[in-house]
Amino acid sequence: MRIIWTLVVAGLLGACHEARRPAPAASGVDAASPSPVPTVDVAPGAAPAMAGDWASPLGNGSIYDLELTVRTADGASVPLASLAGAPAVITMFYATCPAACPRLIDDLKGIEQDLDAATRARVRFVLVSFDPARDTPAKLRELAGERQLGPGWLLTAADDGAARELAAALGIKYRALDSGEFFHTSVLTVLDDTGRPRARVEGLGRGHDAVLAALR
Repeated sequence: MRIIWTLVVAGLLGACHEARRPAPAASGVDAASPSPVPTVDVAPGAAPAMAGDWASPLGNGSIYDLELTVRTADGASVPLASLAGAPAVITMFYATCPAACPRLIDDLKGIEQDLDAATRARVRFVLVSFDPARDTPAKLRELAGERQLGPGWLLTAADDGAARELAAALGIKYRALDSGEFFHTSVLTVLDDTGRPRARVEGLGRGHDAVLAALR
C-alpha cells in the first residue's frame, strides 16, 4: 500500500519568499545554526545520522518507497525510483519563480562546481516542479537551456497528488497564491544510492559542507 503523507502548509507569507524555518525535530540539531551540521560516521548496520538542519520526515526510509512518478523535460513519465543506483540532490521548485528558485538553482550549481570530477559524474541534481500545468516539458527544457544545466540535471514536474506527497516526505511547504505564484520553502536533500536521506539544508545561500560530505 502506498505510503501517504500529510502536508502541513504554512500560512500565506508572500510569493516565492522563504518561510520561517520550522522548529528542529528531536534530533538535537539546531535549525537556527548558521551552518549545517557535519555528517556523522556510523558503525556498519547502524542507522545513519542525518546531517543538516533536522531529521528527515522519512527517517531512515527510502523516498523511492513512495512509488511516485514524475514527468521529465523529454515528456516521459518515469518513476522517481529510476534514480536509484546513484546519489542525488533533490529539491522542489517552479520554473516561473521570480526570486527564490533561481537562487536555489545557483546553490545547486555551487555544489556541483565544488564536487571533484569523479563524484560530479555520478551525482544527479533533481528538481521537481509543483506547478505541472505551466511547467511543461518545453518549459523545463527552456529553463535548462537558459541556466546551462548539464546532463547531470533532471528537471521534472509532478501532478498535484504526487507533488504534495513528495513535499511532505522532504519537509517542504508550498502553497499556490491567487497571483499565480507560489509561497514555498527552499530545501535541499541529499539521497544516497538507495533513496535514503543523508543530508538536508533549508534556506538559500547557506554553506553546503554537509551536502558535499554526504555526496563524497
